[in-house]
Amino acid sequence: MFNIKYRIILPTNVKYLDVVKNYIELLKINWPEAYKKLIISTTGSGDFDISFTDIPVIKNDISASLPTCVYNAASKYKADYYFVFLGDAFISRRINNKEVEKLLYSLIKNSINYCRLLPQRSLHMGQCQKEYRNINSNERYTHSFVAFGADLNFIKNEFSNNISDRDFEIRYLKLASKKENLFFEDRAILNKNIFHILPSIQKGKWDRVNLFYLKRKYPKVEFSNRERISWKYECILQIRKLILPIIPDTVSKKIKSKNKKYFDTNF
Repeated sequence: MFNIKYRIILPTNVKYLDVVKNYIELLKINWPEAYKKLIISTTGSGDFDISFTDIPVIKNDISASLPTCVYNAASKYKADYYFVFLGDAFISRRINNKEVEKLLYSLIKNSINYCRLLPQRSLHMGQCQKEYRNINSNERYTHSFVAFGADLNFIKNEFSNNISDRDFEIRYLKLASKKENLFFEDRAILNKNIFHILPSIQKGKWDRVNLFYLKRKYPKVEFSNRERISWKYECILQIRKLILPIIPDTVSKKIKSKNKKYFDTNF
């Protein structure tokens, strides 16, 4: 409709190629228009088959970070905008391609160089479009590496120095703790999960609830035979989704300090 060229970059360690195969299967079912726009960018070592029919694969250095995988892919394959998904950020339902095209047009028209694709509740409501709202610097977890859209300038500025995805997210968690209460005019977060993203791997294991949903909805898909997280961890995840983005920083840090097994940072 708007003739905007986009690419999908899927950065992954080769140890997660079993999950990536499931991602591709669901992408074909739920967003077939995007299949030919997919690029897989790998890191890590091991004896793994990383060939995929009709999908370009970039083999990065074995020590390359996931952001570096994104940077190298975007540098090689030019586009007006990029969607980046981790291999477990499954497209769980059919996507309306016209809705995606409208989103792309709005992002480029309004110079949004980063857009988190998973919605998140917030107490900070700034400028709001139909599709998305601007990010406030006080918000936690809005700069996520799980699933996001970005232009080439953002990717070059943020990911050209081999930082890790954890470093990227921590940088903005630290900014949130400063409580400067500033709105990013060029960064946004979707109001609605139009990509129907369902992140389903936690610390290398299946999220039990999400796997149950996927198996019921897609009985013909053979999902990877990975171990599942414990029920205790599952409960913690469900609670975390609801409360961590909006509770005070002091409470968040206390929760994390007492449950280090289930959290990656103390911020």
